[in-house]
Amino acid sequence: MQFFFASSSLNDGVSMVHHKGRQGDYYILVMDKLGPSLWDVWNSSNQILSEEMVACIAVEALSILEQLHLRGFVHRDVKSENFLLGHPGTPNEKKLYLVDLGLGTHLLVINHVEYDQKPEVFWGTIRYASVHAHLGRTGSRRDDLESLAYTLIFLLRGKLP
Repeated sequence: MQFFFASSSLNDGVSMVHHKGRQGDYYILVMDKLGPSLWDVWNSSNQILSEEMVACIAVEALSILEQLHLRGFVHRDVKSENFLLGHPGTPNEKKLYLVDLGLGTHLLVINHVEYDQKPEVFWGTIRYASVHAHLGRTGSRRDDLESLAYTLIFLLRGKLP
């Protein structure tokens, strides 16, 4: 996954990774400094966001996921905590960024995910996980989009059914 990070930039909604490696007993990752997550924004807004704001988030988040998917990656943990705004006081403070590719995977074949089902294995966050993820199936672009839909509903309504 290293080549993905090297080509990422703040322009495509994925934070730039400047260094990753090991420092003594610790693994380290140095990324661009960003602002609050959508979860933080939601909490500071009385746990509800306007329809206009959620619509803007949806458009930008879809664009970010499209770029990620076009590069052959699936995030597998799309949630409000993994979307951050730009650093406050900068020109990008209202731009959205996707972080935490720790569960992400690279598709071997861009147009297809090899089917696999292991009900005992779960990837992601239960609250926003797709139906396929709950069944233990291999994550795909479809699952990222389904998780985004649950995230947007949560930001708008403050709860999920």
